[in-house]
Amino acid sequence: MSTQQYLIDASTRHQVFLQRYAGGESKKAVSYLTNLRRKINARLSQEPTDFQRNRLTALLDDINDMVNILMTDMSAVIKHGAGKLATNEAVFSATLYNKASTTDFVLPSDEQLITAVNAAPMAAPVGMKTITIDDALRDFGKKKAAQIAQTISDGVTLGQTTPEISRNVGNMMNTLQKRQVDALVRTVTNHTSSVARSMVYEANEQLLDGYQWVATLDGRTTMICGSRDGKVYRQGSGVMPPAHWNCRSTTIPKVKDEFNIGSKLKGARPFKGATGTGTTSARATYGGWLKKQPVEFIDEALGVERSRLFRAGKLSIDKFTDPTGRIYTLEQLQDMNPFAFQEF
Repeated sequence: MSTQQYLIDASTRHQVFLQRYAGGESKKAVSYLTNLRRKINARLSQEPTDFQRNRLTALLDDINDMVNILMTDMSAVIKHGAGKLATNEAVFSATLYNKASTTDFVLPSDEQLITAVNAAPMAAPVGMKTITIDDALRDFGKKKAAQIAQTISDGVTLGQTTPEISRNVGNMMNTLQKRQVDALVRTVTNHTSSVARSMVYEANEQLLDGYQWVATLDGRTTMICGSRDGKVYRQGSGVMPPAHWNCRSTTIPKVKDEFNIGSKLKGARPFKGATGTGTTSARATYGGWLKKQPVEFIDEALGVERSRLFRAGKLSIDKFTDPTGRIYTLEQLQDMNPFAFQEF
């Protein structure tokens, strides 16, 4: 198999594990929302059941202070995690690319990585300008404070009791805000990974003919990522993931022919269509791709029993998720590298 096919395969495996890591970081962030909800409930419980409108301003001021403190703490944890992840992703990328090249890739410094991760524009929701991690965290805090204040104000306007208002705030934070913080953390995670790879490309530009976009293998792939899958871009002049919030696409380097190991590497993810044989596009399913992976990788991705059923054709998968619900710490993510690098 070609170097590109090997890199696609290994990078896609790594994305499975990166999603688990993002799940763990998301749980950390959600714990701050949970703590905030408890503090807000405690503050609301100090008010009489028949809420007094003239106390609304003081209440909202107190709650706004709570939100600011908790969001500041949550933001610090997210940024600290992104800094550590940037170093990990750069090391993973260089190690992977060394396996596909006749020369060694060099690493940017930790300081360069962290600076780039914080300064690079991150994906933004459709219709919004691109924003940095700091922008995203600041905007998130402001919007959460506004949502909470609006829920309380609406309750007062509708004549709801304090317990009813408290219940409505809790329900909103348990559903809408949890989903929003999960999307934020997962976007920051992929942004960090993407910037770290881009910095490795930049540090080794003389070895490369650009980089290739690799979309996630499932039916949830967006049109924008599907349309970019397989495209090669010049370093410094092309787009990088994340293309949108919750984006799971990644990239791989296009190693120059003189440094390309080529057929010495094994790989998978073949695709045969009307135009001939090539690499799989977003039309392929995760299940179809997963069937071609090493047994050890399938066991790790699904769990031993589910892997057995899946390989026997008794369990189908059509989503690029972790069916076991497991999450990874940064150390566990590093431990999964041998599975990502595995040849077969």
